[in-house]
Formats: sequence, structure tokens, C-alpha cells
Amino acid sequence: MAITPVTILQSAADAMPNWVSRCMASVADWSWHQGYTYHCIGDNLFDWATPGLRAKLHDRKPILADLARLRWIESELAVRGGLVVWIDADTLVVDPTWHMPDWTHTFFGEECWVQRTAEGAWRAFQSPHNAFMGFTAASPVLGFLVYLSESIIERADAAHIAPQMVGPKLLKALNNLARFTLVPEAGAVSPELLAEWVGEAGPATACYEQAARAPLALVNLCSSLTHSEEAVQRVGQFLARHGA
Repeated sequence: MAITPVTILQSAADAMPNWVSRCMASVADWSWHQGYTYHCIGDNLFDWATPGLRAKLHDRKPILADLARLRWIESELAVRGGLVVWIDADTLVVDPTWHMPDWTHTFFGEECWVQRTAEGAWRAFQSPHNAFMGFTAASPVLGFLVYLSESIIERADAAHIAPQMVGPKLLKALNNLARFTLVPEAGAVSPELLAEWVGEAGPATACYEQAARAPLALVNLCSSLTHSEEAVQRVGQFLARHGA
């Protein structure tokens, strides 16, 4: 049986934190060792959105990126075929031996997001995310996601469109109906859980372990939540533990 060619896509601004560069290097190295084609671009990712939407969201780049990556994936599938996979720049490969088996035409990463509730209890929320997602040309989902994302942005008030509206929040809503193929090996770590992973295990770790998750191969470190010096230090410790 012929092996499906795999293309990995990433994008990041020229000016990025050192730790993000280290994450991207881990993805590039993993792609090379697995025999995947690796392609990375900079801010020209936003060129994949229409001029009108770029003007509307000129100061809301994360939302625009959620749409632009879908358009770029469409273009790459038209040229390369096979399987095209998007991986966020702040994702670290923690198991370089992991490879993508024969997936269906559409898949997304699955996060187990551990956080403390307002009542003080710890909960693990499991849901799809778009920091890791793949499509083949046969996907009935990709074109619909593009259409729906553009429609939402066009109709929304630019000043009040919620973060992740056409990203994880949209996927979570659709997954309740469609039941997408999710990949638990491509997860994400909350700041509270990361603090315990690089320090001492505590209630966040216990909550995560109770969810009985598959071992992580790729972990999104959520740069949008990494602003304080303490948070950056934790990320640096985590990268060091995994040789990045």
C-alpha cells in the first residue's frame, strides 16, 4: 500500500521568544526524522485571508490566523495532496519517535485542560483544539470550516469578537454534533499543570492523571498565556527537561 505523503505547516513572526524558536526546531527536526515535508512561513500567513477581513481584524491577529491557516492548508492540499497538518509554533515535540498512523480525512488535537473552578475544585476539560489539525483532500470539514469562519468574522463586530471564536470555541461546538477524530497525543498544558510538572506534583497533576490520558507526543505550551517572567521560566524548565 502506498504511503500517504505528510506535509507539516507552521508559521511565526520574525520576532519571537527564544523558547518558541526552540519549540519550532523540535517540530522541524521531528518532521525530518519522520520523513515529512516541513514548510514554515512568517507573517505572510495573513495573506491567505481576504483584504477585507485583514482590514477588519488588523489588530486581532490570533483570530485572523485561525482563518488564514485553513486557507493555507487548502492551498497546500491542492498542490501536494496527501495529508497536510498544521502545528502551532508554541508546540513542543516531547516524543520524537511518535508518528502519525493512518488517520481519517480530518483530525484535531485534543487537550486536557486542568484548572481550578470558582468553587475551588480541580477539573479536567477535554476538548478539540486547532493547534494541531490535519486534513486530506477528501475532508468534508475543511471547506465548511473556511466558509463558517469567514461568515462568522464578516458578521461579527470586530471590537467584540471573542478570542478563539473561529478556533477552539468553534471546534468544541461542532464536535458536539460531528464527533471529530481527536488525537490525545497532541495536547495542551494549562499554566497550573505546567507549574506542577516542573515543580512538585499536586492537585492539578492528580486531576490530570485521573483523566487517564494517552502519553503526550506533542504539547502546546500556550504562548498567549505566557507573559510573566515566572511563566517563561517554567516553560524554559519544561523545554530543558525534554532536551529542547
